[in-house]
Amino acid sequence: MIKIYLYKRFIMVILLLLFGVIKITAQKNYIYFDHREKAGKNIRQDKALHDPRFKGAQIVYTWRNLEPAKNQYDFSAIRKDIKYLKSLGGKKVWIQLQEKSFTADVKNIPDYILEEPIYQGGVIKQSMLSAPERDPNKAVTNDEYGWCPKMWVKPVRDRFQKLIFALGKEFDGKIEGINFSESAIDIGTENSDGTTTFPVGFSPQDYVNAIESNMIVLSEAFKKSNAMVYLNFLPGEWLPWNDNGYMRGLFAKAKKLKMAIGGPDLMPYRESHMGQTYGFFKEYPDNLVKGMAVQDGNLRQINPKTNKKNTVKDILEFSQNYLGLDYIFWVEEDPYFNEEVLRDIR
Repeated sequence: MIKIYLYKRFIMVILLLLFGVIKITAQKNYIYFDHREKAGKNIRQDKALHDPRFKGAQIVYTWRNLEPAKNQYDFSAIRKDIKYLKSLGGKKVWIQLQEKSFTADVKNIPDYILEEPIYQGGVIKQSMLSAPERDPNKAVTNDEYGWCPKMWVKPVRDRFQKLIFALGKEFDGKIEGINFSESAIDIGTENSDGTTTFPVGFSPQDYVNAIESNMIVLSEAFKKSNAMVYLNFLPGEWLPWNDNGYMRGLFAKAKKLKMAIGGPDLMPYRESHMGQTYGFFKEYPDNLVKGMAVQDGNLRQINPKTNKKNTVKDILEFSQNYLGLDYIFWVEEDPYFNEEVLRDIR
């Protein structure tokens, strides 16, 4: 009887694997580059990329650099990086298509979006002062603000989506994956009654609708490579107390599209993130791809379970046993990267 039971269990597991209900995959580690220097100098000089434990690089490419002038695309940097990574034993490029910026003097969108009236100014200013990676001991400076393109303005979104299709036409199947920047946007004024007054022309629902529209296009443009949406926070709701269905709806849409999901800031059991997205990650189907980045400051944070600084082992345990991640994108922040990451990852 025991042999029959074990045989049936074995057959069940095989069938579940075949139909994609469960999966057995090794977690893949990638190096995260938050910018690309001229001629890719920082990528070509990076020693960690030669380490066999890293399967490739997640590289930020800005909309501005990929479309330096209207309808004129320059994908030469991506082509060169694909060729270089391939020369390192077949490693892969993962594109982060960066439309937001996180400093006041940088706008990652083309000039024509800023200049032509149809785009209504093109961008909206946001603050980075509440970002988890920010050093709390640092004095507040004007450079801790950034710019978000007005994706809720249809002409802006149309231009961005045209770029996505152009990228998909050339690189689908040639890269490991592609994602936008994070969904979080810090704008508006908090009122004493807990409500938020948003700038004229902006509404949280319109912002969420724009993300969903871009998700649909990304999933259409990239059917072979992993099309990933980065979800962490959204304006107009704070889960679980103020739930307007925005985040819940985007995860449901991603599931319907069979998209990969991801996000910045992998910090085990952090209260704000547990309420916003970590729970959705945990419940997301295991037959769909999940990934998250360990970015600046993440290893400086306190793990609520241990009341000590996050360790790489904490992150790996949380990523595997709670979130079920397929990919981790590691920033090379010292001293943590050289002293802890390279020591502890498999």
